[in-house]
Amino acid sequence: MIMRCYTLLLCVVLGLSGCQSGFQVSTGGGNFQELSPTSFVLHQDVRIPPRQAHVSFQRGASEPGAGEFAPHCELAVRRVLEEAQTVRAGVFEITGIQGITRYVRRRNKELQLAAADGFQLLADDTGEWIMLAYQFALHSDEQPDVLYLLCGGAYGFPYFARYPDLEDIQLALGEVGSLAFH
Repeated sequence: MIMRCYTLLLCVVLGLSGCQSGFQVSTGGGNFQELSPTSFVLHQDVRIPPRQAHVSFQRGASEPGAGEFAPHCELAVRRVLEEAQTVRAGVFEITGIQGITRYVRRRNKELQLAAADGFQLLADDTGEWIMLAYQFALHSDEQPDVLYLLCGGAYGFPYFARYPDLEDIQLALGEVGSLAFH
């Protein structure tokens, strides 16, 4: 009887420790108090391509589309136009900060066996990836069409996703822009 209790206790401890090992506590916890800038400073003019309403920045460069494995920022405007748009360098007041989650559904990997088509091994991978991001609402009397700056962490499984910290945001923007604290 005592041996059964020890065996049961060992199974419970191993089971609980196994459950915990799949989760990682993120460093960027989405603490809005730590991230309370008052303005966004655009240091140089930025071109938004035709038929788009935003431009992405990653690793300090303007990208046609941000890669999903590194933090990035997007500067968005109100309208989609047939011709390219230019957002001029200047200071934009931050009127609000919101935490958002973007979802991406990735196809699960399948294993083909000789006897079964579309066989899938049991896994905790639902195929859903998320990106946690801050959306900074922007205002400028000179450029009223500029809506927001969105800065997000890398896409990942929900338990690995984290909000970007100030260093991530500055690395994504590079010399194009910066957040200002007054």
